[in-house]
Amino acid sequence: MTEEHGGAALSVGLLREVAVWSVPVALAVALVGSALSRDPVFGATCLIGAAFDVGTLYWALHRMGRFDRSEALASGPVVSVFLGRLAVKAALLVVAAILVPRLSVLGMATGVVTVDLTLATAGSASAAWHTFRPGHLGG
Repeated sequence: MTEEHGGAALSVGLLREVAVWSVPVALAVALVGSALSRDPVFGATCLIGAAFDVGTLYWALHRMGRFDRSEALASGPVVSVFLGRLAVKAALLVVAAILVPRLSVLGMATGVVTVDLTLATAGSASAAWHTFRPGHLGG
């Protein structure tokens, strides 16, 4: 399910895997962050942010599955779904900045970028794995 468009590859399968891997990554980051900061609120806000981040990614993937790929690229519904994810992230950060102590804002910020950091890591590893495998072009 990889679509090539403008030199970029959109892999729904990779995004699903990233969503799955983001859950244990978020748990580990929340536990380590709470231990280092000695503040359980950091871990709690990190998990809240990560839950919304992973949840909105699943929502986006569900919505993307209903779009015709050629229509989605031409009309922009996929872009609007991912802009919705960004709006949720921004709202969570604003709420955290207004309602909770400063360290918790860092926890929320860490939580809402969990999927993005996992995507950067897993996406890079996946690209390297598929590019440099024997028998593939570019490897």
